[in-house]
Amino acid sequence: MSFLENLKEFFSVAKETNFDLAQIYTQTPDGVYSVGLILVAILLIVVFLIRRSMKISSTVKLVSKIQNAKSFDEYNSGLTKLAAELPKRGKKVADSINVQKNDILNKELELLKDFNIKEKIEKYQQISSQYALIASNSKKYRMDDLTSYYEETSKTLLSQNLAIEIEKYYTNSYFTLDDVEFVNSIVTFANSQENTDEILNPMIKEINSYSYAFNLDLFKFTKALSKDESNQVYTNCTEKLNDVLTSKEDKVSDVVLSYMLDNGYEEDVYVYVSGLENAIYLKDISNNLFAKKDNIDLDLAFVANETKIDLDYAFHIDSLITDNWRDLGYIKHIIASPRVLETIGHISYRNVLERIERLETEEENNKAIAEALETARRAESIANEAKAIARQK
Repeated sequence: MSFLENLKEFFSVAKETNFDLAQIYTQTPDGVYSVGLILVAILLIVVFLIRRSMKISSTVKLVSKIQNAKSFDEYNSGLTKLAAELPKRGKKVADSINVQKNDILNKELELLKDFNIKEKIEKYQQISSQYALIASNSKKYRMDDLTSYYEETSKTLLSQNLAIEIEKYYTNSYFTLDDVEFVNSIVTFANSQENTDEILNPMIKEINSYSYAFNLDLFKFTKALSKDESNQVYTNCTEKLNDVLTSKEDKVSDVVLSYMLDNGYEEDVYVYVSGLENAIYLKDISNNLFAKKDNIDLDLAFVANETKIDLDYAFHIDSLITDNWRDLGYIKHIIASPRVLETIGHISYRNVLERIERLETEEENNKAIAEALETARRAESIANEAKAIARQK
């Protein structure tokens, strides 16, 4: 029998037996099974509809719950779930989102206000992505106002809201070492957008409003940047700092120069000092650095500078040579340096050369004597060994 015939038989027997299930099952077991299948199907449909109704109700409540989130993580978790549930829960959920869309956005902006700029960039991008997903998932309901709102807001969150946050950051920043990671995050974000220059150029202009010659924090900031992470900002700041150090006219503060001398940037200081053409600036710098740092190369950088200032370089160089007259390498380093000859004069220079020659001769003689003594010691040792062998025989 077919399924329908089983059903007909079931109801026919049921009527005859006054719905006595035992007799019905005896006469038409297939009919009982058929009815049972129908009841199970009905039950499953009822359960499905109840569950669906509960999920719709839960999702609608989630729309309101998002607005009461106590933290960004709670908000983001709810929004992520809402975006995923939207295409599955029907138009009622879409209507609820549409009614409360502005409140949802305002809650997000409220929760983001206390984060630093690096965190804001990360979280704005997360929310923008979720908004784009909500826009995509709402299209099936043909609610143009809802879809267009989330499409546009997904974009304006980055192009307007985040742009304002970035501007607020760099206009209130002093660009210290602590700012490097924040600037790097802005550079990374900007390079992922179409309007890269619109984001970065105003920030670079703000950085350049500080003095590379006098601001030690800016010097440290610049040196902490990296080409890979800081990209355009690294290129700008490095070039600006190099321009100052090689300009021959700019005054660099003693604080910056002293920091450079103590932290591995000595060669840059030597180049700057030896090339500075402004006599007033050179004199100011010499008051704190010449013959003050126990750094012969720094002192020689001043000597190498052709700009005339009221400073007795010759006396200092003569004193260094006199105090270290036995140190051949030290004296040769001084005498070979630029403008030392012009500074100490030909007579003194010749005397130093003669002293170097004597020291070199003495050094060679001492070396020869040392080698002869070593040879003698080896010969004596060999002779002693030979005598010891002879006695044993």
